[in-house]
Amino acid sequence: MAKYTRLRYDVATVPLADLVREVLDVDDLEGLAASEWLATRETDQSTPYHKQFYDSFDAVSPVYRTLARHLLGDVVDHVYLQRIPTFRVHLRNSVAVGSWHRDRDFGHDPAEVNYWVPLTRAFGNNTLWIDNEPVHAEYGEVIVFDGANSWHGNVVNDTDISRVSIDFRTIPRAAYRPNSRKSVSFGLPFLLGEYWDVV
Repeated sequence: MAKYTRLRYDVATVPLADLVREVLDVDDLEGLAASEWLATRETDQSTPYHKQFYDSFDAVSPVYRTLARHLLGDVVDHVYLQRIPTFRVHLRNSVAVGSWHRDRDFGHDPAEVNYWVPLTRAFGNNTLWIDNEPVHAEYGEVIVFDGANSWHGNVVNDTDISRVSIDFRTIPRAAYRPNSRKSVSFGLPFLLGEYWDVV
């Protein structure tokens, strides 16, 4: 059984990386400076880049939703979408996610599906690993995988570029069960209107 599915979208129509560059006020996402320390699970969402992205998410949201509608196609009306995608910065000499994990270990529903969207080249030790296998991808590709139940994470980035990506989850509306558990990244309860939204 395949560990993931690779989808593609038109970056001219959905210029997500251009928008994120504007939000971060940088010329080159791959050129983000190397980190001076190794991120942990407690600090992997704490860079100034994360603050800029989330503070400016209203500018990103329409393009994010356009991408989600494109990727989901016919199932768009049968799932809920993660309202705010998770922003990842895999700086050189650091990690993007502080620990290997399965999302279900952090309160996520086993029925969720993960979409990983690199905004730079993703290769070698700067990329996402699923079940101990690196997943190479280019900007314009999306990796769809079972993050709730598959081990995934990353290793220290020893490449010559930083990797930037977003990821988001969907859940079938039929599987959605309101609960008050909260997401690790945002502290949002897994509820419609909080963590989840209609597309």
